[in-house]
Order: sequence, then C-alpha cells, then structure tokens
Amino acid sequence: MSKDRKPQPQIDLRDVLARVPRRSPTILTNQRRRPWKANGFGTAFNRAKIKARFAERDLHFHDLRGMAATKFYIAGLSIRVIAEILGWSEEQVERIIRRYVARGAATKDAIRQLNAVKQRT
Repeated sequence: MSKDRKPQPQIDLRDVLARVPRRSPTILTNQRRRPWKANGFGTAFNRAKIKARFAERDLHFHDLRGMAATKFYIAGLSIRVIAEILGWSEEQVERIIRRYVARGAATKDAIRQLNAVKQRT
C-alpha cells in the first residue's frame, strides 16, 4: 500500500491552535466553556450521533480516527503524514486503508464492471 503520493505541506499544530479562539486553558471544553467531566464527552458524542441520525449505528468516538484516516488518504495525504497526524504507526494506517479504502474501491470497480456487462446485453 505504499503508493507514492506527492508530499503535502507540514502544518504545525501550534499554528492551528493559535487561530482558534481561546475560551479556556483547556483545549476541549463543554458548552459552559469548562473542561469535560468523565462522562460528559461521551454524552455529547451520543447527542451528536442522534442529531446526525447515526444513533442506531455502533459507532464510537475512536471510529472517527479511522474515518479521518480514510478521508485523508482519499484526499491525497501520504501514509506517513496520516500516521503523524493521528499518532499511529504507518503500518496501522496501511491496515485501515487496506481494510476500508481498498475494499470500497474494489467494490466500486466490481459494480462498474457489472454495469458495463449489463449495458452490452
């Protein structure tokens, strides 16, 4: 899965955080601008799932990292850059890409082939 992709510019997290309005010394805060309590973040995540109509799906917060990895890859980021962003090893990113992106691409290709055969008959 080590396709060579064009290098992306490095973005420094400090630069990104400097542009975010400061409401608290803690980066992630609740609606009252206070740090999350032990279960507060989970509650907020579940509310967001309901609002997004994903409540019936067995999604967890950590699933977002895998989804981000696949979206980053499809957008053209290299395996190495994705690994650095997510704090994973390149092998972990490659496993995620192989499992989700490669499978989806193979499925789309099979559908395309079946549609082409159907049009000929």
